[in-house]
Amino acid sequence: MLSRKNIIFSRWFLVVIYALLAAFISIRGYYAPGKDMPGFKGKVTAYNNYIIFSNSFYHLLDGKKLYAQYPETHSFICPAQYDVFKYSPTFALFFAPLSLLPLGVGLTLWNLLNLLVFLFAIKKLKLPPVRELGFGLLSIPEIFTTTTNSQSNLLIAGLLILAYIHLEKGKTLLPVFFIALTVFIKLFGILFFALVLLYPQRLKALPAAAAVMLGLFVLPLPFGGWERLIQHYREYFGLISGDHGFFVKYSVMGWLKSWFGWQPDKNGIVLGGLLLQCIPLLFWKRFSDRSFRTIYAASWLIWLVIFNHMAESATFIIAVAGVFLWYFTIAERKTWHIAILVPVMIFTCLGPSDIYPKALRMLIVETWQLKVFPCILIWMICMYQLLADKVKTSVSSAQTPAAP
Repeated sequence: MLSRKNIIFSRWFLVVIYALLAAFISIRGYYAPGKDMPGFKGKVTAYNNYIIFSNSFYHLLDGKKLYAQYPETHSFICPAQYDVFKYSPTFALFFAPLSLLPLGVGLTLWNLLNLLVFLFAIKKLKLPPVRELGFGLLSIPEIFTTTTNSQSNLLIAGLLILAYIHLEKGKTLLPVFFIALTVFIKLFGILFFALVLLYPQRLKALPAAAAVMLGLFVLPLPFGGWERLIQHYREYFGLISGDHGFFVKYSVMGWLKSWFGWQPDKNGIVLGGLLLQCIPLLFWKRFSDRSFRTIYAASWLIWLVIFNHMAESATFIIAVAGVFLWYFTIAERKTWHIAILVPVMIFTCLGPSDIYPKALRMLIVETWQLKVFPCILIWMICMYQLLADKVKTSVSSAQTPAAP
């Protein structure tokens, strides 16, 4: 039996670790000397994404274009292309409280928000202490990657897991609100609404989702009126569609090209993957099995990344969260479960890290596409378990939230 002292320690250990990690990454990034780049007046900082997020609120407030290049403040990803804001006008508005703070303070609070929302989601899963600790600690390499870049992916992963948890509790408004928030951060979160279809409250949740989405859409309306808001969204969707060239990063498409020299149409691959991902929705008699719902939630987290042709290293915390949701809810882990987690840690989580020489990192992550492949493999396993009805013997209902 765990003593009271040990229970308190286990409850707060990850909180302290995550808070210290957020502070360390923020201070390290803020005080790190920036890099000089030809044609850029300032320094290229490690927290350039945060600067973009922070400035977006002032651009919204001043009636400026949200999706234009601002080389006087934003660094660039190559000599010909400056980084630009790629989020919704609503996200720019939500960033107001942080934008008003001094840069170092806002950066630290932004990183802390991302880490603590993710940790809160892990804790709300109500896993046994050892499994909760494993989930939290094994996530740290990916957390470090995304937080060092002051990205929003950790927040998205936390919100989507929280949506799943509250759906399990029979809630309606909270889960659709959490999913809708991710949509207004990064558009692909909208696909997670498919998970709602597994639950009895779906008839109430879908109209609620439409209302919440509409409410979030019109929030920036006072800053320029209806015509300006529509123009912002025209430019937003134009920017997103402009990313849809043949270039691929760490994805199913990149893996097919690297391993097999096959360069199929990206739209066809995404559509095929989406159809396969949605097939489990046809097995409505299995929806009452909590194990089925858990694996389906995990598979969506992985899908959102591996079928995104522009997925970067910093995006993979979402997929890895899906992998860990699948792994740490397995009732009785067998040797093959552990064996398949090893390449996730070695290649997906640590592949871009300094434990490998730079040349080997490039081979692992880009040339061999080994960052994405373990996630593809586990997604395939999830699909097999769902479609072949193999979930009851692989996932423990006792370790997931109560059924609705």
